[in-house]
Amino acid sequence: MSTTGWLLVAIVAIALVAIGLWAWYRRWLTTRRRLASADSRILQTSLGPVEYGARGDGPVILHFHGGNVGHNGWFFLEHLVLAGYQVLTPDRPGYLGTPIDDGGSPEQQADLAAALLARLGIERVAVVGISAGGPGAIQFAARHASRVDALVLLSAISQRTGLTEAQTGSALGRLVMTPRFQDIAYFLIHQSMTRFTALSMQDFVKTETTYDKVVGKRFIEKVMADPGQKRQVLALADATVPAKPRFPGVMNDLKVQQELGELPLEQVHAPTLIVGSRYDGDIGYANSVNSNARISGSTLITVDQFGHFIWWGDADVTRDFERRIEEFLARHVRPAGTSRTAPGAD
Repeated sequence: MSTTGWLLVAIVAIALVAIGLWAWYRRWLTTRRRLASADSRILQTSLGPVEYGARGDGPVILHFHGGNVGHNGWFFLEHLVLAGYQVLTPDRPGYLGTPIDDGGSPEQQADLAAALLARLGIERVAVVGISAGGPGAIQFAARHASRVDALVLLSAISQRTGLTEAQTGSALGRLVMTPRFQDIAYFLIHQSMTRFTALSMQDFVKTETTYDKVVGKRFIEKVMADPGQKRQVLALADATVPAKPRFPGVMNDLKVQQELGELPLEQVHAPTLIVGSRYDGDIGYANSVNSNARISGSTLITVDQFGHFIWWGDADVTRDFERRIEEFLARHVRPAGTSRTAPGAD
């Protein structure tokens, strides 16, 4: 065969591979779009539509989810479902089916959650704020105090927090904040996290912890050796895709984080438990310290773990603080039967 013939064959082969990869990506995207809202509902409230997920049965935990995930990030509170609570996770403004047209400030996030509770007929809740969900959770506890039995803050933002150089300079950080090609970028991230989990977590060491590579590797090995923790990593990969319908919420979270004014921490009177890592490379341990210093009577549990992802690392440490959260809620949350359960619970 002539050189021209071989060149033609190579071009055709490359074209066929490209078509196959594109078809694979489109099938994947269709599936992820379907799964993202397969177990949720959209409810019209007095302040607009809210998409939410509900899992479990019992006293209601109002969950202000962290960044990038939406209601699909409920799995960080799976132990509470197993302990007999219902975890109710509204998508905060800009995530999935909750529009951000009317604004996404922490105050608006709190009021929208209150409107959802009113629509569902739920009177009182315990509130859990994770990461970027912290400001909304704190505002809810202050603005709607009569509804709150207890407040739990997990790696939660409580003060103005800039982005680190690792977050803005890493490949993962740049992809998170790039408006174009969100779904394709997160397709690649998803494939990396699910197929090369340990390797992909090296970027998490840079953005979510303050560890060096050697210590980070030891923590990655702990995560990979624990089936439950590895399952959470894979659940996180699933909970961030498709990225495009979450992108307005992610951008709003970053804006809020960097422009956050004083939160009404002194106006939070509900019993409060805080868990944070001294090696948090995402928002920093100072956020947990700030919450503890300014919320009267609050308790701070300090861990090392995988930095911002306090659930990963030493499994005994995770079990201990989760047990302490359950004991805390058992002391302060009204028993089942005094508040309604949201429809749509699994």
